[in-house]
Amino acid sequence: MIQLKGSKKEQAVRQWFNDYHNGTVPIEAKVIDLFRQFEKSHPNISYGCLNGTMKKIIDEGHGLASGPAVSSVASEPIEPEIIKIEDMEFPEFSLHRTGKKLDDLFSDHEEGGGLYGGTVNIVIGESGVGKSTILLDTLAAIQQVNPDAKVLYISSEMTRNDILFYYKKTPSIAEVPTLLLMDYVKSGQLDQVIEKTLNGDHDIVLIDSHQDILVKLKEVMGWKSTYAESWLTNIMIDAAEKNGTAILAIQHMTKGGQYVGSTYLKHATTAMMEILFDEAGQRYVRFSKNRRGGSAVGKRLYFRLEKGEVVYDDARFRETEELKEIEDRESIRQVDLSQKFEEIFLNGQNEDDSVATVDIPFQIVGEED
Repeated sequence: MIQLKGSKKEQAVRQWFNDYHNGTVPIEAKVIDLFRQFEKSHPNISYGCLNGTMKKIIDEGHGLASGPAVSSVASEPIEPEIIKIEDMEFPEFSLHRTGKKLDDLFSDHEEGGGLYGGTVNIVIGESGVGKSTILLDTLAAIQQVNPDAKVLYISSEMTRNDILFYYKKTPSIAEVPTLLLMDYVKSGQLDQVIEKTLNGDHDIVLIDSHQDILVKLKEVMGWKSTYAESWLTNIMIDAAEKNGTAILAIQHMTKGGQYVGSTYLKHATTAMMEILFDEAGQRYVRFSKNRRGGSAVGKRLYFRLEKGEVVYDDARFRETEELKEIEDRESIRQVDLSQKFEEIFLNGQNEDDSVATVDIPFQIVGEED
């Protein structure tokens, strides 16, 4: 058995391996998997403490070369794999279209745009602006265009009664498959349900919301904030990278209009979609970041809810684009004229620095003699 020594926390780690792993450390297991098991009974002991103590126990000769893999404590050094891009293996992912103008904002790599699989898209917006409404409408529209598309709506906040009112307001979402995480809060299996679902074979998954899931993971599972956020973000990225899933994750904003979330989440994701009110209270969609549609970043697409369906103002978007083109052409023309003026002025100065004089005849008008 493993000797109990060190600080109180280290002794707790040692005792845990005695109790649950017969006095050994499975050196091929993943540290993160062991930590998930460990923190259920020891929520106040950090990942670093567990990992450091594991290394000491292995050095003492209590490592067992069997079990599920854990790279951080493996005895052999890791060799980074460097590979040509053309030789890399990529998951199969599709291009999903709604048949609406929003497609042109999602991507610009192919004519007609659309939401690419293998992407993680964060959606932020002010309270009451219609984040859930727009994205549920997006899932429903994709289903209408392609009935074979496997979509999923994951709600962490709403109950069945809440969903009922959404359905009455937007009947088009009737056939959207839905997972209510509230059903699993009391069971203590929230993390397992999330992980299994995101590792499924869905083409598009809408998470509503990222921030609320983090809160529940902290409260229900007893996880720390940083661990909960990295765990959820990494699972989302893995679903996109390995399974070719398109992830749409709603994230909250502060009352001051600031994005809620870590820098890691913001930079690790494919796109940042914003749903906002303008100065007149009208609603619009825009992207502040998009690795699949850079030409549409910053452009506003206005929308309204009409007969239970989200309707985008295509004409206004087109007119704005036409005006922008006219302004750009005029700006270029002004720059060209300015350059020509400078060339003429400078050339005239350089040809002759002397001042030319001209004899101008004149007559003094006076009284006749």
